[in-house]
Amino acid sequence: MNSRKFKTALLLSAGLLTGFSFVSCDKDEGTDSGADPVIRYFRPTDAAKADSMIVNLSLGQTIAMIGENLDNIVGIKFNDQEVALNPCYITPTAVIFTTPVAIPGKVTNTLYLTCKNGKVVEYPTETILPAPSIDNLSKGYLKAGDIVTIKGNYFIPTEDTPIQITLPGGVTVSPEEGATYTTLTFKVPEGITETGAVQITSAFGVTNWPYDVIAYDDLKESKVEGLLFDFDGKNGAMATANGWRPGYPVDFDNELSGKACLFDNKGAALEGEVPWLEDNMTLNYWPNASENILTKILGVTIEDYAYQLEMYVENPWTGLCFAVQPTSLEAVSESNMNNQYYNTASSYLYEPFISTPDFTTGGQWITLTMPLTQFTKTIEGKSTDGLKPDDLAGLTIRWAGAGTGTDVKALPLMQPKLYFDNVRLVKKKY
Repeated sequence: MNSRKFKTALLLSAGLLTGFSFVSCDKDEGTDSGADPVIRYFRPTDAAKADSMIVNLSLGQTIAMIGENLDNIVGIKFNDQEVALNPCYITPTAVIFTTPVAIPGKVTNTLYLTCKNGKVVEYPTETILPAPSIDNLSKGYLKAGDIVTIKGNYFIPTEDTPIQITLPGGVTVSPEEGATYTTLTFKVPEGITETGAVQITSAFGVTNWPYDVIAYDDLKESKVEGLLFDFDGKNGAMATANGWRPGYPVDFDNELSGKACLFDNKGAALEGEVPWLEDNMTLNYWPNASENILTKILGVTIEDYAYQLEMYVENPWTGLCFAVQPTSLEAVSESNMNNQYYNTASSYLYEPFISTPDFTTGGQWITLTMPLTQFTKTIEGKSTDGLKPDDLAGLTIRWAGAGTGTDVKALPLMQPKLYFDNVRLVKKKY
């Protein structure tokens, strides 16, 4: 990894802007096409921060560039990265754009403004890198000896400040060899007994995975916040579902505790025209009004919660989406049992085979984290309006449907065999 240090300053001229207007995407306001663009300053695009100026430019930052003759600009590069420009956001006195997210291959600390007449005007800057960001953890629990993968961005060490990973209880570890700016792996050490945050520190800031990670001993005993199904009935978790299909808990010799739910289509392979998949491929939780998920976890907000579960995929996965479908009591309940919502409910679609053909989990459990804000598709891949809190009363988990990338009528030979466990509704903590 590149360990070069980046400086933190931006040369500016003083000024202030209280607002601007964009009236045309293609109208030439009369600026002389030979006039050089002049940058006066940068400011946020948020109207609430209109009296602020930006004194540093960082990656992935949306800004307004203020000056004169700016409608002569037809292209911008920040270091060696192209900036996407929208003509609707370019006027003689203002340009709104977002700096590239990608880390530059060559840092020149310069904005390059390409003009209509072909001239390139250079504007000196100093590049600021953001704090690390975490998109996903491969495991939501910590078991000594396991290798955990962290996906995200800006995992950038310097000579003076290597990347540091802090686990619950303040235990620190270093990334394994082969780390990149977007991927880290670490080996879980002995002695992790607390549930809590995973934190990454770089020279440019500190960030946490938004959700708690669970100490393995807590997971083994089903001592998990927001636990809905552990298929063992421990600690008040729902032992079975209410509905036509309660899932198929089976004993499974693995590192997790007790039973897990198995989806295997009764051992039969799938090919050609796929039949209606429910038996051994569906879990329905259709509650009554007084015994639903909302009564167990109060105050749920869509922005702040996610479903999580552990998953073990044994046979190659070549098609069909794994769909998680929350439902309201109005859609389906113990007194209103139906499956008419299957094709219309706002769902989370997990389709790892699209990027990884013949996907398996490699003989280990992984954790699937599903933010409620990402439940925006039907099982046929059509867009929905997303979830509302009332939709969290019931829950269906299915391995079925075309999803966003599958033609179910031309499905290649597939023999499903997927286990999942510890279904839970978790809150962002960090």
